[in-house]
Amino acid sequence: MTRTPGLLLAALGAFIAIIADLLLSKITGISLSIMIAIILGMIVGNFVTLPENTKPGLSFASGPILKLGVALLGLSISITEVLNLGWRALLTIIGVVAAGFLATFLFSRFMGLSREHSLLIGAGCSICGAAAISAVQGVLPRRKEHEFITAVAVIVILGTIMIAVGPAISAAMNWGPISAGIFIGGSTHEVGQVVAAGGIAGAAVLPIAATVKVGRVLLLAPVMAILSAIERRRADSSDTHLPPLVPTFIIGFIVLVLVRTFLPVPEILLHVVDTIRGWLFAAAMFALGTGATVRTVKTAGLQPFAFGGVISLVVIVVSALGAIL
Repeated sequence: MTRTPGLLLAALGAFIAIIADLLLSKITGISLSIMIAIILGMIVGNFVTLPENTKPGLSFASGPILKLGVALLGLSISITEVLNLGWRALLTIIGVVAAGFLATFLFSRFMGLSREHSLLIGAGCSICGAAAISAVQGVLPRRKEHEFITAVAVIVILGTIMIAVGPAISAAMNWGPISAGIFIGGSTHEVGQVVAAGGIAGAAVLPIAATVKVGRVLLLAPVMAILSAIERRRADSSDTHLPPLVPTFIIGFIVLVLVRTFLPVPEILLHVVDTIRGWLFAAAMFALGTGATVRTVKTAGLQPFAFGGVISLVVIVVSALGAIL
């Protein structure tokens, strides 16, 4: 079956989300295209009966297209910029990711989630939202679509809450730009959400928060390699569906990080790639949203949201400790 109808629908959803985001950002100063896209997709999925011929294209948009967006994310990351943050920010970045995954392994046993579902949510909270969820799904041999969809929904909702909570906590603690940037960049899930929260906190906070977030994203590659190695060891020796040691799109991510770090990249190219990545993510989030029906959420129950809340709290605490060091 052709993918064209579903891809056209995802492209239309992305177009509407991006236009709405451009209009709203002029009023609010906050860019939330990912959140708008997934909410729009949820509205369509719950109130419109989509033809069967849209499913292959929507599945492609929420799979390979999302992974291509993750790979392109690498061109926005310079290892040098992350290292220039200093030891306090670097410790916070490593601490957030390590503590987030440690909490994931510890609490998943007590909260009624499958190992795979908890890993998806834990990765989204610890590293970089939907991009990390997509990456982890790529190394799990046993995947359930509804777990992937609910994990993304959890991260989008909790991260959006942090857009308001992060700057509020920073102001209440009377933190300066460096501490506030470390806290917001360390505790907020999606890159776009960090930009929004950092913008609210102040012009001096935003670049620090964004760079801390980039540092977390940079850890996506080694974390995926470790998880993939663990999954391969856990798999039955007769299993023919072993995950790759390093998924192809993660290799692309690594290559682009190295290109950005060690080669001169024209600003116009960075802008073009950033725009393309925004469209890819918006299309993917819309496609994911169409699958987040009331039935899907009811099937998942409240446990994913409670689990995401616990892991988010761990990430917030570690980020706060980094801010006050």
